[in-house]
Amino acid sequence: MKPLRQTLLNGTRLPGAFLFLANPDVDEVMAQAGFPLLIIDREHAAADMQSALHELRAIRAMSDAFVMARARDGSAGAIKPLLDAGFDGIMVADVRSGTEARAIAEAARYAPLGRRGAQFTVSRAARYGADGSHAQTANDSILVAVMIESRAGLEAIPEIAAVEGIDMLFLGPLDLTSDYGSFGDLASPELAQALRDAETAIRASGKLLGGAALPGEHAQDMFARGHALVTVTSDVGLLRDAAARAVQSIQP
Repeated sequence: MKPLRQTLLNGTRLPGAFLFLANPDVDEVMAQAGFPLLIIDREHAAADMQSALHELRAIRAMSDAFVMARARDGSAGAIKPLLDAGFDGIMVADVRSGTEARAIAEAARYAPLGRRGAQFTVSRAARYGADGSHAQTANDSILVAVMIESRAGLEAIPEIAAVEGIDMLFLGPLDLTSDYGSFGDLASPELAQALRDAETAIRASGKLLGGAALPGEHAQDMFARGHALVTVTSDVGLLRDAAARAVQSIQP
């Protein structure tokens, strides 16, 4: 199977789901359901790096799904342990400038593209040093995605996309409501226009486009607009909605 980055660059479209509960058992259920891509969250989840590794192992034991991690921030200290653990890609939230994107790319890529720490002699991603080709292949294999979640980020799309080492710009609609429409209103016409403008700008840049599906929006419609990756749900959302339906079904 091709690495995640090459899979998307070759034109495959992937639906995915976020994992917020930091629970390997839940992750196994999500993986067994057949999601081709799962994203373990470390921006909002109340969990540490060790639990992220347990989650990664749980998913790998259950399926061939690609597994990304959303880092707690764009620092090298947040990014490097995730990549050394063996995630297929990383995502960083709320990137607002080319300068921020450049720092992320440098943290995620080995030299000469970046300044990722050269711990491939011992890292899990390099089979604890047994994979002698890891340093040569990692830059081509790892997907590096940055999230556009503000007006400043949308306006900086051309300079962010111009950064070598950044593969995907991923649109985060909920946070964009801070600057477009009313906060939290995902049905806002102003938000819808901002998202379409952002999609156009990202497609024009030549970088991969990703995004989260709005309520009632189908992944296939987003793929038709040029998205390469679409998150369609989360472990929390599925459990919440299923629990609510179960309660409603037993009401007199």
